Amino acid sequence: MIKDKDLVFLYKDENRNFLVKVGIGQFHTDLGYIELKDIIGKEFGEGITTNLGEVFYILKPYLYEKVMKIKRQTQILYPKDIGLILLNANIFPGAKVIECGSGSGALTTVLANFVRPTGKVYSYEKNINFLENAKKNVERYGLAEYVEFKLKEVIDKFDEKEVDFVMIDIGSPWELISAAYDALKGGARLATICPTFEQLTKTVFALEEKGFTNIESSEVLVRKILVRRGKTRPQQRMPSHTGWIVFASKIIKPI
Repeated sequence: MIKDKDLVFLYKDENRNFLVKVGIGQFHTDLGYIELKDIIGKEFGEGITTNLGEVFYILKPYLYEKVMKIKRQTQILYPKDIGLILLNANIFPGAKVIECGSGSGALTTVLANFVRPTGKVYSYEKNINFLENAKKNVERYGLAEYVEFKLKEVIDKFDEKEVDFVMIDIGSPWELISAAYDALKGGARLATICPTFEQLTKTVFALEEKGFTNIESSEVLVRKILVRRGKTRPQQRMPSHTGWIVFASKIIKPI
């Protein structure tokens, strides 16, 4: 049963779908408005009618929509990239994770979801406006207790040691390879995203020089399909190149 202040996903069609917090007031759309208090007591999967008689379905919010509907002040990591990161990183309940570059909090949200209930994400951001926005996005999704935001520009080291995963999402990731190496457990994974070939090359060479192995670089492309009777075809628009994702594992150098 849906309660006051719960987050719900109101779905009409591909273009009319919204993440909404239940409570006092009205939610307005081009198909009329919904009294938010009328959602209280309903079950997920039920419909609710606007004042103009249009039905929206009340669905349970899922991570993809949470990521895509965060308030943005920066470019975000798309779900297509985040999915690959989750599978290549060692993320589990109780994991300690460093994220350098909070951005708008898209990846922060997903990492927090998977390290709970006993893990922690340490998210570093040097821009206070970006940090405050990311913090609000994480709070909106009820994940604030699993994230420690740090207003800090990392130069040569992170505060944490023996962490399970480090994600570097800044313009010059090669500058923090040594800091990441020192923070990681032996055998643990690092990831970063590089929008250009120049950034990618410089980062991979820095990883090799520092003492990382199992270095992989890849790009993820996802294309949706428009399924129509007699005219099914791929969508013409797609989020194609967002960046090359680089993974590497820490090895402990022999003395």
